Amino acid sequence: MAARSPITCHVLDSSCGRPGRNVPVKLELLNAAANNTWSGLATGLTDSDGRVSSLLDPSHQLVAGIYRMTFQTAEYWASVGVSSYFHPYVQIIFEVAAGAEKQHYHIPLLLSPFSYTTYRGS
Repeated sequence: MAARSPITCHVLDSSCGRPGRNVPVKLELLNAAANNTWSGLATGLTDSDGRVSSLLDPSHQLVAGIYRMTFQTAEYWASVGVSSYFHPYVQIIFEVAAGAEKQHYHIPLLLSPFSYTTYRGS
């Protein structure tokens, strides 16, 4: 298998059954030593399949901690002509546990104008 980013994501627009294309994504790490501020790690844009597969360099070593992935959903809804929606952005906060830093973390976002869900993908 080819090397890949240790954290990837996928946006699916469940209101129409298509990938969420061109959704801006930001990945951050909680820095407990700096008054619990968020440190930016990477930004990306979902591709035509709704994925960001190269968010981090494949050689990036994850550290144990709390991560936050922000999806700028207002920009997506505007791009597909939806003017009425509830969540202008979605933040998914997840933990990389000590001892699990070498695992791959895939964050799917199933999105519709008035709801969303997520799970740990593979």
